[in-house]
Amino acid sequence: MGNAFSTGWRIARARRSEFLDPARLRRRTVVSGAVAVVSGTVLVVADLLWGVFDGQWPLRLLAIVCFAAALGCLVAVFLRVHRRELDGRDTATPSGDWRRGERIARQFAARPPAMLPEDRDEVLARAERILGPSVALAARFVLLPTTWALAWAGALLSGLGTLDHPTPLLMPPLLMVLQSATFIVVVTGIGRSDAARRRALALEPAPVVAAPPRRNVDPRGSKVGLPGD
Repeated sequence: MGNAFSTGWRIARARRSEFLDPARLRRRTVVSGAVAVVSGTVLVVADLLWGVFDGQWPLRLLAIVCFAAALGCLVAVFLRVHRRELDGRDTATPSGDWRRGERIARQFAARPPAMLPEDRDEVLARAERILGPSVALAARFVLLPTTWALAWAGALLSGLGTLDHPTPLLMPPLLMVLQSATFIVVVTGIGRSDAARRRALALEPAPVVAAPPRRNVDPRGSKVGLPGD
């Protein structure tokens, strides 16, 4: 899994410009930045008025920055950044044979079986179809562990968590581990898809079987029977 993840992350970074929309990326930056600034301002005012956080002022200020950045990253997760043409991309295997569909799907699993030559073209087509949506999802879900890491840093700096009340210190790392699973699955899927594509390219294309000649069972012309027919 480690090799598939590292390969998938390298591909996701190298090809993100092909599938991500620069205008949507800028909009995500503006929206998440605005959310971070507004929430940070609210936290500063709340701390000045009611003393929400404990500790010295520099640490409290760093905690507010971490909490505001975490909220901005969380909002960014829900904003689409992929190009419009990926909205209608079909990632399913277009095949009426469910056995063949399952056989092709196993090529993208952790331990794929030997690939049949007749499945080569469909494996290549499926690897191409799922790459764009997977890169877009990786660009969004990478912010989830970042969100909870920032929230954890804020909880440590603000003094919200203590030995008597450890929940603020324990929940962010727990959520970071749990919600990192989605990002890991997506990136690992990119790596396994690339491995399936390379195995398919190493195969010779299946030989083209010529269709049998069609018999003219209903010849055109006169249908009148002649003597002796």
